[in-house]
Amino acid sequence: MAWIEKGFPVEKLNPVAMAEGNAKKPVYRMHKWWARRLGSVFRMILLAAFRPDEMPEERLWQEFLRGADLQGRVILDPFMGGGTTLVEALRLNCRVIGVDINPVAWFVTKKEIEPVDLDRLDAAFRQLERTAGDRIKHYYRTTCPNGHAAEVMYYFWVKVAECAQCGTRTRLFPNYELSQRDHVHVVFCPRCLQVVETPGYNPATACPECGNVFDPRHGVSGRGLFRCPTCGKEQRLLEAVRRRGGALETELHALEGYCKICGRFFKRVDAEDLRLWQEARAEFERRRDNLLFPQEAIPVEGRSDPRPVNHGYTHYHQMFNERQLLCLSILLEHILQIGDPNVRELMLLAFSDCLDANNMFCKYEVAWHKISLFFGLHAYHPIERPTENNVWGTAFGRGSFLKCFDKVRRAKAFCLRPRERVPGQGTMLNAGRIEGRLVTDFAELERTERAALLRCQSAEDLSFLPDRSVDAVVTDPPYFDNVQYSELADFFYVWLRLGLKGSYPWFEPPSSARAEEIVKNDRLGKTTEFFSQGLRRVLSECRRVLKDDGLLIFTFHHNQVWAWQEIARLLLAGGFYLSATPIVRSEGKSGFHSSAGNIRYDAVLVCRKAGLQTTHAEAAGNLEEQILGDAVYWVRRTLDSGMAVSDVDVFTVVMAKTIEWYTKAATGRYGPVSLEALLEKMAGLVDQVREAVGAGKGPALIGQAPVSGPHAAQVRQLALFVMESQEQYEPDMAGHPLSPVSG
Repeated sequence: MAWIEKGFPVEKLNPVAMAEGNAKKPVYRMHKWWARRLGSVFRMILLAAFRPDEMPEERLWQEFLRGADLQGRVILDPFMGGGTTLVEALRLNCRVIGVDINPVAWFVTKKEIEPVDLDRLDAAFRQLERTAGDRIKHYYRTTCPNGHAAEVMYYFWVKVAECAQCGTRTRLFPNYELSQRDHVHVVFCPRCLQVVETPGYNPATACPECGNVFDPRHGVSGRGLFRCPTCGKEQRLLEAVRRRGGALETELHALEGYCKICGRFFKRVDAEDLRLWQEARAEFERRRDNLLFPQEAIPVEGRSDPRPVNHGYTHYHQMFNERQLLCLSILLEHILQIGDPNVRELMLLAFSDCLDANNMFCKYEVAWHKISLFFGLHAYHPIERPTENNVWGTAFGRGSFLKCFDKVRRAKAFCLRPRERVPGQGTMLNAGRIEGRLVTDFAELERTERAALLRCQSAEDLSFLPDRSVDAVVTDPPYFDNVQYSELADFFYVWLRLGLKGSYPWFEPPSSARAEEIVKNDRLGKTTEFFSQGLRRVLSECRRVLKDDGLLIFTFHHNQVWAWQEIARLLLAGGFYLSATPIVRSEGKSGFHSSAGNIRYDAVLVCRKAGLQTTHAEAAGNLEEQILGDAVYWVRRTLDSGMAVSDVDVFTVVMAKTIEWYTKAATGRYGPVSLEALLEKMAGLVDQVREAVGAGKGPALIGQAPVSGPHAAQVRQLALFVMESQEQYEPDMAGHPLSPVSG
């Protein structure tokens, strides 16, 4: 039995995962990818999958902290996404195979694991700074309020709509705040746009220039509506877009700058700032036909999110203003002149990453004094007050090319000396490196140490891999309709394509979308059945290439019963059963990878091939009791790790345990059981699990009321059952938690 089938060291791991969720490792910050999983969790998954169950937990934990050698085990991730499995497997000296249908995911993972000469990387950056950097900086010059030459960090814009009733041009300010810093509020007058500083929020701020009195926190737009300041008519923003026949006009009104003498400052744009803007626009128009920027239209057919198309944006380049397009083109042109292909691609990755903060869909976070990233959420979200970043960057600021290159540089340095931050213990230095030698086929993979075989294709066809050639499949599959990967990735793809289409055929099409992409999208005709059939074919291929004693492991959570039901059916149809479902902390405070709401825990679904072991050890109690007892045990362990647990988290645990025991029952002694009926029944018992845990741990730990009400007797009975059968779940004499059933 593998260590992971009898337990998981969540008491130690959850705090580490929590810390990583709130501050990702440098290698995972090189470029945006959606729903990234935690490296610490996946490294422990890999270790626990290959360590025997008799290994002491402390030794396993030391291997996690100090490094371990899995001696060239072959690991497959058929949905590699942002590359977490491959990065952590290479860190443990494995050979890796990564497959993803999206070219952006393929490219990001490739650059994460390819080694680079840091001296060459630094030299290329210095050359870029002397060429493209100096040209771009010209368009971000200003004068500070004390008359010194200064750099612009951010330009502040506002959209303008015409009132349908009186024709007034209305600046769509949701508020008039620029900054809340050190008890000083920086605001601006809605009438003359003068920047005003006040010692804190003042609901009756008076403009010293025009005398206008205004409330900085009450603008004229919000929630898709705006109110005309002249006639008072309230109207829908999208109607103004339709009347105009395209995206709304924008107006430049203020900036934040950095002066080497005075520091950071805000000011209303002056005549010289506006002249520089006009200069950039004129240069863009003069060179437009020769500039490097994407010409692709934003796909409309089958789009899951109508934005940004319904806001009047028909092409990707319209999401940038002329100065941004000019400066990005200058930068890209010089990057593509770099001779070393590896260094050139790393610079291209930094360039692509900086697009996230250099477009007209970013806003300024007044409480944090920095720009927000476009893809802070998994959506195209147009805003009324766009913030234009400095494309090259200054000493301060966020998301500039300067800062994105620094992220890439720190990531590649991290790959040479990986580290783990452990709360209460500081930073631990791991042995080994994150480095993969790219190979072209499986035969080359077998004879090459630390080899990586990457394929940009659907995992429904793994014919390039022999039968029973993979030691473990470790992945994070798509979650039905949670994330429309290609729809989001196209924002980066259309720019990356300008530099990569001549080198890689998967960057030739105008979009990253592929008909075979396994995702639920009813508008494209990709129903739940389409999703399930595709995933079933992937599981079938995984079973073929997986060794008979190998494990298929993936993480999953969802807040709907039907999704768990479908996963259980897919596993059984693919020839697998669940041998264990440990529960572990997920992404951290963001929780974007949940289907809806903030689910904070993943079920680690550990699967074995069905039919090779046809019986399971006998266990006391009936099926429902085993599920409930196991769920209570794992909720308690989660609480013991110092984590909070909500109702939706308990639901995740109960659903995971239900499908684990159901798949065992399907090949075990329990006989035929209705999966749908069992899941629905167990979902109805979530409150009982929560209350049973509260009865033993204290209600404050899960923020719920003590046991009471019509189910109190059942809860007490459940708690008694758990205590009576505790030996199934409690650690043995060596401190190893035992699985309730041996697979």
